[in-house]
Amino acid sequence: MPPRSSHRAAPSGPDFRTVEPAALILLKGAEDYVATRALDRVRTALKAQHPDLEYTRLDAAEATRGELTTLSSPSLFGEPRLIVVEDLAQMNEVFLEDALRFLGEPADSEVTLVFRHSGGNRGKKLTDALSARGVVVDCSTVKSDNDKLDFVRKEFRAAQRTIHPEAARALVSAAGSTLSDLGSACQQLMRDVPEDITAEHVDKYFGGRVEASAFKVADATFAGRGESALRLYRHAISTGVSPVAVTAALAMKARQVAALVDHRGAQGELAQTLKMAPWQLKQAAETARRWTPREAADAVEAVAQADAEVKGVSRTPEYAVEKAIARITTHIS
Repeated sequence: MPPRSSHRAAPSGPDFRTVEPAALILLKGAEDYVATRALDRVRTALKAQHPDLEYTRLDAAEATRGELTTLSSPSLFGEPRLIVVEDLAQMNEVFLEDALRFLGEPADSEVTLVFRHSGGNRGKKLTDALSARGVVVDCSTVKSDNDKLDFVRKEFRAAQRTIHPEAARALVSAAGSTLSDLGSACQQLMRDVPEDITAEHVDKYFGGRVEASAFKVADATFAGRGESALRLYRHAISTGVSPVAVTAALAMKARQVAALVDHRGAQGELAQTLKMAPWQLKQAAETARRWTPREAADAVEAVAQADAEVKGVSRTPEYAVEKAIARITTHIS
């Protein structure tokens, strides 16, 4: 019989949206949402082919000697099986030895093995072997807004749907705190809105989110729209947004304006320092043109004072933020 490395081989590196069943699949990276999506796709595809699919989970941290071999051995009636090996990042020595030995043995064509490794160096020899012989799905953590924007675009492209660029950016701001939230938001919009997705759709469905409400207040404040900023702030507070969340958004905006107000060099390095996507940097730079360095410094001071007050110094934290908003909007040149 051929060795496992040549049986049911598939090209490595598919996206979690396109991965297909294979003898060996490694879900590598800390992003559980991506790993779950990949596993669900593989399991659904196998169930469609084999309604009697047998599904088993094995914890690599608690596995006993020979357990992996026993689970994957040919069964009496040859039922197709999906075995998911979890927690490779914490695997015990017994499992590591068994798994390395197992990879050199002949494969059962009716078994699909999915290994989950969330990161770290534990079991590197095993993950290297799996990467060389199986299919690897990148499950790396998505952190930057650029990566989240890319995620949104690919979600809609995979579904053959269209989302406008400003709508994609608004969605990241409103629902991008975790990839799970962002993925759910994409699915909800595609399910509920039959036409192309616009910024108005995003605002209708997700404009009340804490992140979106706080950042709307900050945007209006630093654009000098005092009445609008106060109205948005009062609405945010009435819908459950905490003053602390608003001061955090104001502080971020203040830092951006202060960094850009007198900046004359290339913006690439500054974008990395501020942890901003290029489109965010462009928007912040447009806002900063209305400010002088002295005004920006005063805004930073106003936000710092409000932040201290809402965290315990003041008995009226809501009013403390209103004072900061008024102070900032009246000093814009």
